[in-house]
Amino acid sequence: MIERCVIFAGGDAVRAENVSAEVINGAFVICADKGLALAEILGIKADLVLGDFDSLNYKPEGENVKVYPAEKDDTDLMLAVRTALGMGYREFFIYGACGGRLDHMIGNIACLAMIADNGGRGVIIGDDDIVSIYDSGCHKIPYKEGFSLSLFAYSAEVKGLTIRGTKYLAENVTLTDAVTLGVSNEITADFAEVEFTDGRLLVIQSRVR
Repeated sequence: MIERCVIFAGGDAVRAENVSAEVINGAFVICADKGLALAEILGIKADLVLGDFDSLNYKPEGENVKVYPAEKDDTDLMLAVRTALGMGYREFFIYGACGGRLDHMIGNIACLAMIADNGGRGVIIGDDDIVSIYDSGCHKIPYKEGFSLSLFAYSAEVKGLTIRGTKYLAENVTLTDAVTLGVSNEITADFAEVEFTDGRLLVIQSRVR
């Protein structure tokens, strides 16, 4: 079984060149609500379509469609994540989850935390932002031309943080959730190496305008 799931959400559209064919091929594809419209624009067939469809403005039909009530505890994206986790998927690529309302964006980041809580890895990919969450360990973040690198504590503290391969280096520092020390760094090598001993790190690569 390929344990890779691709989810299309209902945020800002993503250009085709930013949707990797290598990632899509063989993956289980879920469209959450208006994410169906994005997948259709990109010519990608969904294995599962779910949501309350208040954003899509119509309810699609088919055996692969699950309709949920508008009043529910989870966002449509979180429903997609929970469904895929329950099916055994642990690697997630999420498109169409950037832009729009700030509260929705924060909720989308919480979906990455849910994936991490279940032993998986997830990344949100947009035209102008790439967002991921890491637990303690050593991680390599690839260089992307024209993008900055920002690190935030997604726990009270991130301890023993060391950053290499960047303009601004760090060695065994503690990053808290109330500082901006990690904002707007630059990767200067093929990848940045980020290592820490405890906590959870939110990593954002953003296009420099």
